[in-house]
Formats: sequence, structure tokens, C-alpha cells
Amino acid sequence: MARTGGWFGRIASALVGVLLASGLLGGAGTASAEPEPPVVQVVGGTDAPAGAYPYQVSLQRLSGGQWYHSCGGSIIGPQWVLTAAHCLDSPASRMRIVVGSNTLAPLGTAYPVQETIRHEDYNGNAAGTPNDIGLLKVSTPIAFTSLVQPIALPDSPEVPAGSSATLTGWGRNGSGESPNMLQQATVTVLAMSECRLRWYGQNLSLVNHLCTFDREAGLSACSGDSGGPLARNGRVIGVVSWGVSSCNGRYPSVYTNTGAYRSWITTKTGI
Repeated sequence: MARTGGWFGRIASALVGVLLASGLLGGAGTASAEPEPPVVQVVGGTDAPAGAYPYQVSLQRLSGGQWYHSCGGSIIGPQWVLTAAHCLDSPASRMRIVVGSNTLAPLGTAYPVQETIRHEDYNGNAAGTPNDIGLLKVSTPIAFTSLVQPIALPDSPEVPAGSSATLTGWGRNGSGESPNMLQQATVTVLAMSECRLRWYGQNLSLVNHLCTFDREAGLSACSGDSGGPLARNGRVIGVVSWGVSSCNGRYPSVYTNTGAYRSWITTKTGI
């Protein structure tokens, strides 16, 4: 599972420079030549059972007359989807969401996007990609079924370090391929104080960001997972934001902490 466009690829070179400077990539001036470990889709994930994550959406863009998966998202209301701000770089008229299916082909039910809302203080060029959170409003209410349901929002940004959470998405695997089947992984929340050390120089917020880290298991978000949910106890606690471009699980995955933006979401959506 990784990040699209603005997530991993856009900042990869800058992050490598930061890691080299801090010594976290090994060596004083060159990265280790250690080979990549074998990985599976969603970088350590497994195929998700049908209907297990009814809040998951595929955010798709129209290009060259065809629709392509670009990001994930979470249904939070009849007409509202939570995603990452960096996923909202196309006109609403060229975006849609697809719900109700764990596969990208065949499709579930598609809904055109009516409106996109990026956080006013989002800055994709700043260290840490602050305020990487956004909303989509679809043109007609989503029909809820056993396979399509909203997920609750958290009441606060507090998430215990060491706790488990569930990451889902259609992000590319370690071979650079995108899976057709939705992937799932149980990941471990990392203390933000430690995440800030591992991402030295990225100006991570102790409140507005979340991190997960499972180095030994090789679990990681990757390109195509951006905007998708990190869920715990039936609530979407995080939005996939960014990480290292190789998605090898050796460095933490970074999320926007949904609970820190609870009032912003309510102001925009009424939810």
C-alpha cells in the first residue's frame, strides 16, 4: 500500500536526503545496498473478505476516456467521503467514487463527484505535508446496503501507541503492481515522538499526524492507498498520507490524524 502522485514519488528524493543526513539510511553519505525483501500486495497485506470494509471507496479519475483508480477514501455520510487533500488535484467533473466491491474489476456502484474540499491550510510542498485531509461530496446520496456503509469518526485525536489498527486499500505492491482485490493489513501505531525521530526534519505534528510501523512484518501503505482509511474500533482514525517511496516497511507510514480535524469535518459536512 503506498501513496499516489504527491505522496511517495513526489517527496521521495527529499526524504532520502533527510534520512541520509540523519544517518537513518546507514552510512555517512550513501544508502545501504541491502536488497529489498520479498513482498506481497499492499506490502504485507492479504485479500480482504467480501463485505469486510463496506466504508472503503475507490476514488477514480477520468483520463483519456477511461477511468483509473487513483486513491482510497472512506464513506462518512450519505453524500460524503473522507480522503487526502493531495488526492483532490483533478476537477470534480473528472472524478468519481466506486463503492460496494472489493475488486476494481468488475466494478461496484459508481457515483459522480459533485464537489471537492481541501483543507484550507494543506501544503503539499511543506515538510510533513501538513493538513493532508479532504472531502468529496457525491452528486446523489449513496445507497447503503450490507456491502456499503459509513464508518464513524473518532471523538478525539488520542490513539494509544502500540495499539493495532486496520489498513485497507488497492495500493501497489512491492513489485510496483496494483492489485485488483482490496488488500488488508493489521498494523501497529507508533508513538509520534519516535516517528518524529525516524522522520527527522519532516516537521511531524504530535497531534495532527499518526504513524504506523511494522518493520519486521514488512507492512506498509503504498501508492494507490493514499486517502484511504486507517481504522480502529469501528472508527476511521487516520487518512493515508505519505511514506518512503520503496514501501518496504522499513520506515513508518504517515497518516493524517482524523480526530484532530473532527470539528473541521463537522463544519464542512454537518456530520
